[in-house]
Amino acid sequence: MKHQKITKQLEKFTVTKNKFKLFIDNNLVSEANFTIEQPDKWFNKKYATLYNLKTFKKFRNQGFAKKLLNYIFQYIKNELKINTITLLVYKNNIPAINLYLTTNFKIFQNFENDNPSFILIKKL
Repeated sequence: MKHQKITKQLEKFTVTKNKFKLFIDNNLVSEANFTIEQPDKWFNKKYATLYNLKTFKKFRNQGFAKKLLNYIFQYIKNELKINTITLLVYKNNIPAINLYLTTNFKIFQNFENDNPSFILIKKL
């Protein structure tokens, strides 16, 4: 019977002025930009908008984007005291749509234009 070596990966979540980053064993694996929006015609409180969420190619399909999103949700709710997140996703980006729906984003607006897309919303 072969013994498999199990190593625990070192996770590090960082926040800079407008970017969330997830490092695994000191490798940047996934990141997302964000802005804090002021109350507007859609929401009567501040809210966060995520954009440019990506996982670097060699780290894809390992759950890192979902892990990053979970860190983001905790940070936005607990540190920023904001309970609404929005983002725009193109309809042809099926893996991203599936990720967002499995993390409880809901469709807020549906755009049928040159770049069909959804604005998704998540309440924390």
